[in-house]
Amino acid sequence: MTRQIKTPEFEGFIKVHQKGNEVTIGACDVECIGLSLHEGKFQFQVTEAFFHGDRKPISQIIPILQKSTNFTAVGEHLISKLVELHIIHPGGILEIEGIPIAMKIIF
Repeated sequence: MTRQIKTPEFEGFIKVHQKGNEVTIGACDVECIGLSLHEGKFQFQVTEAFFHGDRKPISQIIPILQKSTNFTAVGEHLISKLVELHIIHPGGILEIEGIPIAMKIIF
């Protein structure tokens, strides 16, 4: 009998912000919440106010971001999946202290 080892799925936070017809989404890997990143002239804070919403597996966050026209995403697991699925282009990723950050904005 062969035992299968199940690898745990990575999780993230997703928070939807709506003001009128405008919707902006913040999503990040769980381990990124609360980080304050600084490198050269770049600073970025992964605040609870913007990113800490529902905790979900990355596989459940991706379809929401795929349909979104405006999001900010942070973290290796989330960003690598977004690139793999061609939702964001690797050339549009900013890394601060080794943490990848990407935004998608469609006007």
